[in-house]
Amino acid sequence: MFNSLIVDGSPDLHTIATVDGFFIYVSAASYDLFGWDPSALVGESHLSFTHPDDVALVDEARKSASKAPDSPVTAARFRCADGTYRWTEGRSRLVNADGEWVVLTAIRDNGAQRKIDLDLQRQASTDPLTGLANRTLFMDRLRQALRRLERQDGFIAVLFIDLDRFKLINDSVGHHMGDEVLLQVADRLHTFLRPADTLARLGGDEFVVVVEDIASPEAAVALAGRIVETCRAPFNVDDEQFTCTASVGITVTADALRGADGLVQEADLALYQAKDRGRDRAELFDEELRTRAVGRLGRERMLRRAIDEDRLRMSYQPIIDLQTGDTVAVEALVRVWDPVASELIAAESFIEVAEETGLLATMDIWVLGQAIKQAVRWREMFTGTGFADVAINVTARHLADPSYAQSVIDDLAAHDLPAGTLQIEVTERVLLEATTAAMSGLKLLRSAGVRVGLDDFGTGYSSLSYLRLFPLDFVKIDRSFIQGLGVDTTERAIVASIIDLSHALGMAVVAEGVETQGQLDMLVELGCDRAQGYLFATSGPPEDTEALVLRPSAGDVWRADPAPAQ
Repeated sequence: MFNSLIVDGSPDLHTIATVDGFFIYVSAASYDLFGWDPSALVGESHLSFTHPDDVALVDEARKSASKAPDSPVTAARFRCADGTYRWTEGRSRLVNADGEWVVLTAIRDNGAQRKIDLDLQRQASTDPLTGLANRTLFMDRLRQALRRLERQDGFIAVLFIDLDRFKLINDSVGHHMGDEVLLQVADRLHTFLRPADTLARLGGDEFVVVVEDIASPEAAVALAGRIVETCRAPFNVDDEQFTCTASVGITVTADALRGADGLVQEADLALYQAKDRGRDRAELFDEELRTRAVGRLGRERMLRRAIDEDRLRMSYQPIIDLQTGDTVAVEALVRVWDPVASELIAAESFIEVAEETGLLATMDIWVLGQAIKQAVRWREMFTGTGFADVAINVTARHLADPSYAQSVIDDLAAHDLPAGTLQIEVTERVLLEATTAAMSGLKLLRSAGVRVGLDDFGTGYSSLSYLRLFPLDFVKIDRSFIQGLGVDTTERAIVASIIDLSHALGMAVVAEGVETQGQLDMLVELGCDRAQGYLFATSGPPEDTEALVLRPSAGDVWRADPAPAQ
């Protein structure tokens, strides 16, 4: 009675089944597609040939078809005669055949398309280098873990892992070697994790782990310690060894209502603290860090409003020539005007947040423009005074931009300023992490006549021999060494060594933070070239610098005594 429904010539499998799912008819394609003789399927339930993981989905599709004229396409796995499964897609519809309701289903092989779909899904959710989960998949797994935490006791830990100074490997031996190190890092991390844990690579040298059902925060810290330890061992790539330590930030929660984004941010803050405390270590997020995070958010909002409302201000600190006593340069510093307190906020209050959020790069562009405009004014005003330079600070982000150096040179030319009017100051950290492009930019600036100096020397990672590695014109000794002059013989020896080596390498020396006459006398005795500090003047608006430079006999106050005859 079903002859009008039979389609034996089709390459797709066609079946007729009762409304409760038992085959009445199976077309000849069952042999070509799945290896089954059609007669072997007749009388069997369609669920007997469905993959266990797909039974609920297929049964729901059958029920839908038995209640409505048509059903949506359903993707499921059909069991072959050899016991394997093949991906298929099927569509069912309910028909009345000679007074009896039956379900007609057309099934086609969907293996090739399914493979394409799975490949696309895999590409969208995994890191192409390591095959680990990417950020999208990781965040989904973390949210699932938090939902499971609602039904069970225990803790979830998020570990944020960052390799220390990894880009030095890329810069020195190339990205191919760096990629091999990342692959080895991923392998090492896997050895500490359980199948239920999720390890992801967020990009670059950043990895993150979610660990479910961990016993305590102390257990998470212990796990992070093992990760730090395993990364200390050298990585072997193409018969070369590379050392690349890791820093880890940890956050732990038993609260299923916590947001996934917030947990990752906490682990990131703990990671930043690990970096700040010397790297190659793990730090656990705590209430102190939470308080700092809230304060940081407030400072970031303040800073963004200040930029939007044009409340940035320039402040200049004079730099004194210790042989003549004249004011010969200034360091340009940025401040934020607080309209509520009616006062300027010093950079120490916001510089760290500005750097972390990328706002410092925006501020530096503004500072450069203001400094050049001020230098144009002062060049005319200070003719014949010996004043020559305006110094600005530059971030690693600007130096890494291949166009930055040329844009500075072009700006100076556009304002008809000699390149020597401008000084660029960079910190030891910026130099240590500088890319090849950044170093090329510094060399281009120097070749154009811009003077480049190392700021806060002695506070970072450098040694005296480190000075010869970079294209520098001057060195600024950090105030921490200057404060001990005249009190601590060790500080005197350090300052003397810096001055002597810098001079031997053709670099001038500037002392920062000079506050007493005793410090000044010692610096003159040691042959220091320039100095700045509260003994001479605090930083202030342009008018303060102008009054200092233009007053009669300005240099007499700090002029050094003539050196004794030899």
